Amino acid sequence: MVEVSLKSRKSVGMGFGMAAVVVVAILGFGELMIWIASPTEYMYPRYQFSAPYGMIPFANVVMVHGVPRKYQFRYTVNAQQCRGETPEPGEGARPAVVTLGDSYTFGMGVSDGDEYPAVMQRRLANRVSVVNLGEPGWGLTQEIRRYYDIGERYDPRVVVLQFCANDPDDNLANRVTRVQNGEFVFMESANSLNLIKKVLSRSFVQRTQFYNFFRTRASRVVLARLASREASKLDAARPATDPAAGVPGIEKVHIELLETFARRLHDQGRTLVVISVNRQLDQFPHIAAAVHDLDSRALLRYVEVMDWLRDMHDYASPEGHMWGAPAHRIIGERLADMVAAGLTVADSSATSSP
Repeated sequence: MVEVSLKSRKSVGMGFGMAAVVVVAILGFGELMIWIASPTEYMYPRYQFSAPYGMIPFANVVMVHGVPRKYQFRYTVNAQQCRGETPEPGEGARPAVVTLGDSYTFGMGVSDGDEYPAVMQRRLANRVSVVNLGEPGWGLTQEIRRYYDIGERYDPRVVVLQFCANDPDDNLANRVTRVQNGEFVFMESANSLNLIKKVLSRSFVQRTQFYNFFRTRASRVVLARLASREASKLDAARPATDPAAGVPGIEKVHIELLETFARRLHDQGRTLVVISVNRQLDQFPHIAAAVHDLDSRALLRYVEVMDWLRDMHDYASPEGHMWGAPAHRIIGERLADMVAAGLTVADSSATSSP
């Protein structure tokens, strides 16, 4: 009986061993086929789970982002989980500029030092500290919270806010900032997908083509459905007497955040500059109308960066973002010139005051 039991165990063990070999062989073959036939975008380490923001890069890492045989970029992330060199608040007693946005402000698709906030810093030399708080995948809800968590400590004279067409969806995927009675209320993200980030954020599997092939396709579908479901909930919960009943909920959320943010910065004597990725603001007529209304009331300044890029060609990144290094250079230089002109006017006014 003992001998039979041992044989049985050996047989089961061999079965599991053979199954493991077959699985590894299949995965290895799949990895090779994807690498040859359909090389897929990878990034490692990708992002970690963050209750206040939903997701955020790891601190003090170099993120490697590429597609086999096509391109590769390295993004150096500092101790504050931002890209570039971030000074301590008050360091050197220089005026500060804080930039907020998503992957375009973070600088995905360009090398370290080519992102527009870094270009601004070089252009402004030692006159200004530029603090880049842009993070990939974020919407205005996360950007505002980030400003009050970190950005406000720099007492910035200017805040640059970059808009992208996926911002309204991202606002709903991780709603960590809401407006209640004219005030911001912060909360933790309730996105159930964040549980996956807890497990896989730094897993070796993220480096594989097999994982990234399926992740890229699945995440687009899941995020689109999540945003659509949340938008439907917003519209269904609104009373018929809502004065903004004609505004889709997905745009109304963004407008409330932006208007509150713009008023608060204005009341504090700060300048809010809003830029949009290649006229993508026009895809949301109600948000665009709100931006232009706030601009007309001097609560913010809207700058159309396409006017700066009009005579340029082939300025996109090979990674897929519409702004590659040439676009970041022009945008950074023009924004720096705007900041420098504003500082000159402010300094002149202060000098002439009795």
